[in-house]
Amino acid sequence: MRFGVHTSIGKGPAGAVFIAEQLGCDCFQIFAGNPRGWARKPLDPGEVDKYRTALRASGLGPVSVHLSYLPNPATPDAKLYERSVLAIAEDYRRAVALGADYFVVHPGKRGKDRDEKAALQRVAKGIKAVLSHVPGETVFLLENQAGSGSEVAAGMAELAGILDLAGEEKRTGICLDTCHAFAAGYELRTPDGVEKLLSEIDHLIGLSRLGLLHLNDSTGDKGSRIDRHFHIGRGKIGREGFKYLLTDPRLAGKAGILETPRASAEDDRQNLAVLRELSGGEGE
Repeated sequence: MRFGVHTSIGKGPAGAVFIAEQLGCDCFQIFAGNPRGWARKPLDPGEVDKYRTALRASGLGPVSVHLSYLPNPATPDAKLYERSVLAIAEDYRRAVALGADYFVVHPGKRGKDRDEKAALQRVAKGIKAVLSHVPGETVFLLENQAGSGSEVAAGMAELAGILDLAGEEKRTGICLDTCHAFAAGYELRTPDGVEKLLSEIDHLIGLSRLGLLHLNDSTGDKGSRIDRHFHIGRGKIGREGFKYLLTDPRLAGKAGILETPRASAEDDRQNLAVLRELSGGEGE
């Protein structure tokens, strides 16, 4: 497996490449703009060129762009839904312009709407609209959620249902977040649990469409629905659970991104070191 972290674009996209190199990453993830704002400044063509040059020289990859926090494609609120789909389209367009391999999106929350089926249909409709209006080779990945509050798609069956409705099989897939899966009730601490999860993904979606993993330990217990990431091996999933997952041959060649707590760059370095230790030190 290849391992990396979510890096800042505060000093421009090329700066994110530099940070990833300094941390010893194999791959990395970024936001396409302010993660807590709707507004987007146009991408500077010069900055994009600098980024692409730096990326080619680095040999890093794959690269993932993560959608900002505000869009909610599951919402029943018509105005928020329209704004969300437009924002997703804009960030996807930027991911394509940067030549990103993946674009990661949370399915969102249904709010007071108790009809989860309708919420999943809204997510699928939004994905279909984005991909029909924005051409590109960047693969659109839906991320499983912890199931907190009114979050939808905590299970692989729900993710599979959205993708089936959205179509575009060659341009879509999933991102598996380990903290979210554990919080949603998937057992990741045993070989049988890991086997069950990966087999479920393979049966419902196909492991070939598992583009990326978000590797995060969890402060909450299995099935707690608490989305709180923690350092690898120091949370409720633990070292053994990650070892079972990272050494599964079905994940060979996949990429894993850390979204663990960061007080300093050393936190990222330590978590990367633990991942490599538990995976047998194999990089690809």
